Amino acid sequence: MTADHWGFVLAAYGLAAIGLGAYWRRLRRREKELDALGQGGRSHPASGAGHPRSEPASRTPRQ
Repeated sequence: MTADHWGFVLAAYGLAAIGLGAYWRRLRRREKELDALGQGGRSHPASGAGHPRSEPASRTPRQ
C-alpha cells in the first residue's frame, strides 16, 4: 500500500467502528426492553426439560 491509500483504510475502519457501535447500542436497547417486560432477555420462557425424546427402539430409521 502506498501512503495515498491510508486515508481510505482509516475511513473504512472508522465506518466499521460506527456501524458496530450502532449495532451494539441497538442490542443493548433491545435487552433493556426485554428486561422491562420481565422476560430476562429471552424470547420465550425457558422450559424445564425441553422436548421429550422418544426411545430409540420406537423410531424408524431414515432412508
